[in-house]
Amino acid sequence: MPAPRFEQLHSQTGPFFLALGGAGMFGANFYLFGSAGQWIAVDCGFALQSREAGGNQVSVPSLAALERHDITLSALLITHGHEDHIGAIPHLWQALKCPIYASPFAARLIRNKLDPAIEWPRLIEIKPLQPIGIGAFQAEWIPVTHSIPESHGILLEVAGKRLYHSGDWKLDAQPLVGELTAQSRLQAIGRSGVDVIIGDSTNAPVAGASRSEQWVQNGLLDAIRRCSKRVVVTCFASNLARLHSLAEIAFDTGRYSSLLGRSLLTMHSAGRAHQYLHGHPGFIGPWELGFLPREQQLWVCTGSQGEPAAALARLANGSHPHLSLEAGDCVLFSSRLIPGNEAALERIKAGLKQQGIEVIDDEMAPIHASGHPPQEDLRQLYGWLKAKYLLPVHGELYHQQAHRDFARSLGMGGLVPNNGDLIDLSGQPAKIAELPWGLVEIKR
Repeated sequence: MPAPRFEQLHSQTGPFFLALGGAGMFGANFYLFGSAGQWIAVDCGFALQSREAGGNQVSVPSLAALERHDITLSALLITHGHEDHIGAIPHLWQALKCPIYASPFAARLIRNKLDPAIEWPRLIEIKPLQPIGIGAFQAEWIPVTHSIPESHGILLEVAGKRLYHSGDWKLDAQPLVGELTAQSRLQAIGRSGVDVIIGDSTNAPVAGASRSEQWVQNGLLDAIRRCSKRVVVTCFASNLARLHSLAEIAFDTGRYSSLLGRSLLTMHSAGRAHQYLHGHPGFIGPWELGFLPREQQLWVCTGSQGEPAAALARLANGSHPHLSLEAGDCVLFSSRLIPGNEAALERIKAGLKQQGIEVIDDEMAPIHASGHPPQEDLRQLYGWLKAKYLLPVHGELYHQQAHRDFARSLGMGGLVPNNGDLIDLSGQPAKIAELPWGLVEIKR
């Protein structure tokens, strides 16, 4: 595939699509859209890659393509506040030098990452369902349910085309925290016509429909009621619905709850500031919970992917300063395993079991639900939008191909993009050139 011609990047109307992360892989989501020389990006996240010696390597998208071809971004649009969508911003924003558009909750999480001593470009808080003009582009954030509040798909209108970038999403009628998917708006968008969907492929190989967060709350309640001693639950820190459920469950089972792990504390603080979290009584300090009888303790901790420095790993090896586990305690994994973390997680589970600690995961009890759409969710959304074409992203090649094949069964065309592929969206999507792409490791 040839390198792009100057006029394709700087004068032709296109529009064009270019993934510099997030296609053929999980993480490092960084998607560019261009028309008549103007370019915007959607999301700017990091990728985690496990090391043989343990721990994770953190990498961000390379900007070599922008530098080599003199591409300047007019704006960075954020779908939601997960790290694989915002985690690269502190490392790349000084080079990008463009304003960022994000929801209030995502904007708070971004600000928490930025060095206050450095001057940063503008961070503009959007309002959902209110279109914003950004040069040749018009962008509208559409509320969708996901495992973090204020998640959005983004409708882009440019060069006579309507593009829907799905972000991360699922269908959930009882999400517990955050808004419902804006079904009526999505149906209205479909009636007006959609040319291309750029869509989440994470669960495209999976049959069936999404499980609700209410269903998870019920499963956790049943599992925790059966535990006679101390309970520890590990989950993704950003899943505020799960934190809400665990605070409720602690109250219902006569327990008190506390948080272990910096990311949990940060996310809990943001959730309370935006009034997404409330509880009776909510979470107390670890120094208070530690004095209560074991049967009254419910701890929520980080480390669901086996991260060696996270709270769960330190509990497993007996090095946590606030808590020591004992035989008869129970640890629940209210999370899904991210590929690449199998060995680290198995080591932790084995260590816990050797100490006489009961381990329960989502294969043993209904204590987790994915935030990404399986096939029936995809069928429903694509029925609303009635798009002509699909570009499957946010997944490895296997997930992208499964997504493409499922979309074909619904009568949609499209192709599987690779990172670095310049794709012309002026008609049927077509790869027309290749640009350099890669990941740059961040030293922490």
